[in-house]
Amino acid sequence: MPTTASGTFSGFSPAALRFLRDLKKNNERAWFRTRKDFYERELLAPLQALTADIARALRKAKIPIDVDPSRVGFRIYRDVRFSPDKSPYKTNLGTYLPHNGMREASGGLYVHVAPKASFIVVGFYQLDRPLLQRWRESMANEPERFQGVLRGLEKTGVSLSDQEDALKRMPRGFESHADSPIARYFRMSSFMVNDGLSDDDVMDGSLIDRSVALAKAAKPLLQFGWSL
Repeated sequence: MPTTASGTFSGFSPAALRFLRDLKKNNERAWFRTRKDFYERELLAPLQALTADIARALRKAKIPIDVDPSRVGFRIYRDVRFSPDKSPYKTNLGTYLPHNGMREASGGLYVHVAPKASFIVVGFYQLDRPLLQRWRESMANEPERFQGVLRGLEKTGVSLSDQEDALKRMPRGFESHADSPIARYFRMSSFMVNDGLSDDDVMDGSLIDRSVALAKAAKPLLQFGWSL
């Protein structure tokens, strides 16, 4: 597997992906306990390296998305307290780099690693109510500005992802914009661009460059959201 010039991540191993497939079939504490050392060596350590290397590359690219030192990669342990599914472990890896490395800040980059279901997402996920209100007000008051964001994304070869949970009707207070060219965006609560990944992609050190490339392509969206 090729290495990357940005640091220590050179790709997840085939054994790491096989571990996630096996964990899906054996999601039990006894099974995981005997393989915890393998998980930490083959999955957790590369995930931490990937996170650090993406953060380093983003700083070099002057994109203010960075690692939160207190949370380098999501825990594999599921919170089952209020879930009917009591499976103790997640069957994927995930890492999130927020705006300026601040955990509570909106807008960032997320990498999801799962056999045949990996992807990168950049943008704003499930905006909190105050920011979502400001976002919608900006679209209502300056529709051409948001249209400029959409054109900027198109120029970089990406587009906003569709949402299954988008509202069926215009949100309250914005009904008069139902005929706007950007009407469907008023019904969204997340604004993201994504890049699907194959298993070969996540087993390659170029995953770092691919993540940074998506962040660069998403800059018009990020700058819009961070300005509100």
